[in-house]
Amino acid sequence: MFESPADVMNAKTQSHDPVPSSLKSVMDIEETHEPVVPHFLSDDPSDTIPRITQDTMLDILDGKFNEKFDHKMVIDCRFEYEYDGGHIEGAVNHNDKELLTSQLFKTPIGGRSLLIFHCEYSAHRAPLMARHVRAEDRTVNAEFYPRLTYPEVYILDGGYSGFFSAFRGRCYPPEYVEMSDEKHQRTCEREMGRLKARKGGLSRAQTFAFGQRNHSVNDSPTGPSRPVARQFPVIGSFSPIPERSHTRRMASY
Repeated sequence: MFESPADVMNAKTQSHDPVPSSLKSVMDIEETHEPVVPHFLSDDPSDTIPRITQDTMLDILDGKFNEKFDHKMVIDCRFEYEYDGGHIEGAVNHNDKELLTSQLFKTPIGGRSLLIFHCEYSAHRAPLMARHVRAEDRTVNAEFYPRLTYPEVYILDGGYSGFFSAFRGRCYPPEYVEMSDEKHQRTCEREMGRLKARKGGLSRAQTFAFGQRNHSVNDSPTGPSRPVARQFPVIGSFSPIPERSHTRRMASY
């Protein structure tokens, strides 16, 4: 029983609210969401995945944004031999886009998760992987649009090449093996052939090794605006996908 006209009015307002509060919270997630990490967008209007600079990547590795995320994951989308030859500290090598999305969405990391993708130059493989994860996220959450399981997805501008040039000491081991490295030419050709046949990806978890190697950034066929070479086209609270895949790895460009 109501005790005052004000109580009656409040009750009517609540009962006639056209959108339940729970649904409003879902609807507002992306409409009001602004990426937490300093970023910029690609010149390609169809590419909506934000980019971060090498300096911002270093800030993330140093824990500058730890209070904003429960989990952080740097995903190296290069071939296994590239990753083994040197990678950003704490990064995981995960290039099979189907396997990655399966593991990300069948067993979501949970909490506030930060995903950062990169390849050698972040020109092809990393954007492809990031877009695939975002597309799968849209599919999984279609009923609750615009909710996303992983709203904080970024691409490291300049890829491993740019980061290695600026912060070699933060790479593990502190080396750089290019995609077009002559020692791995046959592997590269094989993986590129699989890409053309199946348009798939590669996958594996992080490894640890030390070594030293001179590097050059002039031969990789994945470099932006570069001619095709030869004959072939988390820190603090990282939550890597730990198991090495037993499926065959595929190039994802």
